[in-house]
Amino acid sequence: MKLLNLCFNMEQGRMYMPFIFILSMAWRMALSVTRYSIPEEMERGSVVANLVADLGLDLTDLAQREVKLDFLHGKKYLEVNKRTGELYVNERIDRENLCQKTTCYIKLDVIVKSPLRIFNIELEITDINDNAPHFRMDKVELDVSESATPGERFSLPNAIDPDVGSNTVKTYRLSESEHFTIDIQAGSDGTKYVDLVLKKELDREHQAVHKLILTAVDGGVPARSGTANIIVRVLDTNDNAPQFERHAYSVNMSENSPIGTLITTLNATDADEGANAEVTYYFTLYTSEKTQEVFSLNPSTGEITVKGTIDFEDMKIYELHIEAKDNGPVPLTGQCRVTVHVTDMNDNYPEITVKSLKNTLKEDVPVGTVIAVVGISDRDTGDNGKVNLTINKQIPFLLNKTSESHYELVVAQPLDREKTPEYEITLVVTDSGTPPLSDNETITVHLLDVNDNAPQFPQSFYTIPVVENNAPGALLSSLTALDPDLHENQYLVYFIIEKEIVNTSMSMLFSINPENGNLYALKTFDYEIEKEFLFHIEARDSGVPPRSSNVTVHIIIMDQNDNTPVIVSPWRAHGSVVEEKIPRSTDKGSLVAKVIAIDTDSVHNSRITYQFLQNTDATLFSLDQYNGEIRTMRMFSYRDARHQRLVVIAKDNGEPALSATVTIKLSTVETAMKSYSDMTEVPLEYDIFSDLNLYLVIGLGSVSFLLLITILVTIVLKCQKPKPNKSAPPSRNSVASERNSTFADSTLVSNDAYWYSLFLAETRKGKLVVRQPVPKGQRYIVSSLPRSTGLSETSNSAASTLQLLDVNDNVPQFPQSFYTIPVIENNAPGALLSSLSAFDPDLHENQYLVYFIIEKEIANTSMSMLFSINPENGNLYALKTFDYEIEKEFLFHIEARDSGIPALSSNVTVHIIIMDQNDNTPVIVSPWRAHGSVVEEKIPRSTDKGSLVAKVIAIDTDSVHNSRITYQFLQNTDATLFSLDQYNGEIRTMRMFSYRDARHQRLVVIAKDNGEPALSATVTIKLSTVETAMKSYSDMTEVPLEYDIFSDLNLYLVIGLGSVSFLLLITILVTIVLKCQKPKPSKSAPPSRNSVASERNSTFADSTLVSNDAYWYSLFLAETRKGKLVVRQPVPKGQRYIVSSLPRSTGLTETSDSAASTLQASTTTSSSSS
Repeated sequence: MKLLNLCFNMEQGRMYMPFIFILSMAWRMALSVTRYSIPEEMERGSVVANLVADLGLDLTDLAQREVKLDFLHGKKYLEVNKRTGELYVNERIDRENLCQKTTCYIKLDVIVKSPLRIFNIELEITDINDNAPHFRMDKVELDVSESATPGERFSLPNAIDPDVGSNTVKTYRLSESEHFTIDIQAGSDGTKYVDLVLKKELDREHQAVHKLILTAVDGGVPARSGTANIIVRVLDTNDNAPQFERHAYSVNMSENSPIGTLITTLNATDADEGANAEVTYYFTLYTSEKTQEVFSLNPSTGEITVKGTIDFEDMKIYELHIEAKDNGPVPLTGQCRVTVHVTDMNDNYPEITVKSLKNTLKEDVPVGTVIAVVGISDRDTGDNGKVNLTINKQIPFLLNKTSESHYELVVAQPLDREKTPEYEITLVVTDSGTPPLSDNETITVHLLDVNDNAPQFPQSFYTIPVVENNAPGALLSSLTALDPDLHENQYLVYFIIEKEIVNTSMSMLFSINPENGNLYALKTFDYEIEKEFLFHIEARDSGVPPRSSNVTVHIIIMDQNDNTPVIVSPWRAHGSVVEEKIPRSTDKGSLVAKVIAIDTDSVHNSRITYQFLQNTDATLFSLDQYNGEIRTMRMFSYRDARHQRLVVIAKDNGEPALSATVTIKLSTVETAMKSYSDMTEVPLEYDIFSDLNLYLVIGLGSVSFLLLITILVTIVLKCQKPKPNKSAPPSRNSVASERNSTFADSTLVSNDAYWYSLFLAETRKGKLVVRQPVPKGQRYIVSSLPRSTGLSETSNSAASTLQLLDVNDNVPQFPQSFYTIPVIENNAPGALLSSLSAFDPDLHENQYLVYFIIEKEIANTSMSMLFSINPENGNLYALKTFDYEIEKEFLFHIEARDSGIPALSSNVTVHIIIMDQNDNTPVIVSPWRAHGSVVEEKIPRSTDKGSLVAKVIAIDTDSVHNSRITYQFLQNTDATLFSLDQYNGEIRTMRMFSYRDARHQRLVVIAKDNGEPALSATVTIKLSTVETAMKSYSDMTEVPLEYDIFSDLNLYLVIGLGSVSFLLLITILVTIVLKCQKPKPSKSAPPSRNSVASERNSTFADSTLVSNDAYWYSLFLAETRKGKLVVRQPVPKGQRYIVSSLPRSTGLTETSDSAASTLQASTTTSSSSS
């Protein structure tokens, strides 16, 4: 700029000389070019060159001058660092995108101003191997004829690599192949080309497709490669002739085969494809014209069929020569020979003759018993005349061959009528002809029942909940057993197996209907006295000999809230008002009184809470609702009345809640002061009505109550009289006698009177009439005989089969109408509870059952959210974990519905009882712990022996068994000083305190429940002894005299208790003596509870057994034809039974004469005298 200013000041002629010089110098410098070379893909910021050193610039001056890069291309790939003078990469350079030539340059000008200088720079971009070769086509498909000759070439696409020089495609490789190779050639520009060359002949039948991989590899380091898939499909030529499976075929066929009979099917295969593989069949000239008249050949399928008559006597062997020809341009052929052998035809059927038959058997028939003799024959000869007899299915019978033409049908396995009441035995006789001929004969064998099944209860253990205070005679449950036998073998009698509990027989508590198993309660149960009963019930059938089975019954008495809480502390000596005296200087929080109530109901109903009904000053006293402790809320003031009246209500947790109240009258007194230190101790005021008096009164009342109950029960038993019965309807023991009836024209042949209850033959009209509904799914074989023909083994009869079709007329039946399912709490979700399966005697879709829960909501919770039932098999599952302390039982219904039209259904009641686990730890509610687990109590040091120091009360929310609490000392400072009652938790002194005893005593009590394993809780009680209050002056209240613990009142109570106990003992002994007295023998039969005639008993042909109780039928059976009385089961010892018999022709009336017999049961045997 200075030079230019200088020029303007000069003359105009001299002004152009310096400017031209400067321009010439700049042009000379611009003509010089600086060249650099860098590889592509350098990182941004990489240094290319040092321009200061290469261009001769001053680094310090360069920072103050303007430097500019002028690119001939659009992008600014480089930049100058003015601080260091270095030329660096500003943007990544891709040679393949920048240049399409082999060489690649970036031209730029570096312009430096002040003064102006221009530098030309050429930057060569060299290639790196950053691109892999790739083919324009990833998949190349070629079609090559299998007749192609080795050396034939096929062009393949070449690979492309954007890199240049040695980094471009260098060579090709082909995957391993025994048929192909490659030939690589180079073009004028150096490009590599590749051809596929066939080096071995192809066979399409051996391999139809060749899959190859062509790989292109460049010359970079490391080398890069790309691949292409080559699929060569081999085109077929007709180079294979049709081939038969065999050259010669042999076929056997019988004479007289019908026209169209298929002889055989020939199959010639051609390994070629398309038209070259299509085969046509022809007869050759070697096949005779007569043979071609008898047989036809299908040219497309190769089937040889009969089209003429085949006669064994005319020609026994035929030979057919067959040719198979393909449809190629030059057809190829294959030949085979078929030989047909004609065999003689078996045209006579074998025959079966039943020589002897016994079609009615007892189910206990011995194995090996012969039931039929069968003869067989066939009029054919040779193999066609050889016959064999078999049974067509697996049944417990087999055939024994006794000769060439005779067989015996014998019992092979034990029979069971309950599984299969009858067998239809189909005998099949077959000859040895070709094809074999056969005939069959069906024999029906009926099984008669024997008493081989004991009664079975659906459950082996019944748990029956009974709510206490039930009505006497209430139905508890129905315990029904099943016996699959028939007739008298399935008639069941139920009775209770005797078991005594506290000298009380089960028969005095429960009664069971001997006919239907209904279980009744004979008395009202009290949960507080009896909580459960466990006994057995026996079901016995009426077979000979009888069979029986037992079931265990567990009666659980469920509690009701029927007991009012009883306040046991504070004790009320004079009515319902309790008077207490407390010092007026009592501190805040001091214990004034403690109300303790007990409830004999169950744990849930016996939870006691305490509340004030009346409180003179609500700000002065507080009541703990759980332990009943009354404490001061503040100290007394001069405004407070001297007498305070508190009414406390103790309420249980039942529905509805019951309660008891106690009135406490508190009187405040001035605190006694010491007058001098050596005064004698004044004992505390003693309550004249102590705990001992209370226990004596309770004992006296209890024994008196028992005496009164014993006398009343004795009077009732003596005054009871049996009620006479006037009618005796027939019972299930009657014997049917009409089953041998015959009809005038024809007779219905059967061995069982059950037939006559189903059908009636109208003999005049020749009809069979159904008399009552017939069981479904049964088939009956009905035979009729001519009037003049007797029933014998040789009688001919016409048999008809009566098949009954099912309709949906039976509802599904559950084995029980009420299911009680115990579930232990804390069960796993999804646990199987029980399987409730119903039975439907219908058939097919009428017996397919679907089970579901009938919806019922409990506390807004649906049963389907708690339980799930499998609709196919009735499996009941729990959907959640149950807690006994929250949910104790569920009652809902399950419906079983069949698939008939219309659908029928039935319901069953399900009672889920949640069984308790010992999962709750006892909680100590008394003494109340205000500051942690240590309870501090103060007691006078002059406390007498046996005084109550403290009482520990713990509760457990588990069931009755698990919640029984016992108390023990874990720690006791002096074991001789305190005792702990393990049942009520009372801590009492065992002796008086002495001067040696420590002032502070530490007691640790553990409360343990009765569960398995047991859970426990502990409480620590710190007892501090204080000196007894003393008299200070004469105007203080009187001090009561020392009281003798065994006073006159106690003496009178003890005498009264002993007297009443003695009277109770005498009454019981007299009752026992009266009951054990044996009656004197008498010729007459005095009336007893077993001798009352009842018209509902069975009437027999010759005589009858008269009784008013089904219990007789479980003891005796009258064999009426023989006039005997049979003992059916052991008779209770020491009993006498009056047995009356009536003549056959005499009806049972009030005036009927009967001969009475007395049955005396002795100790060892039972006998009957008449």
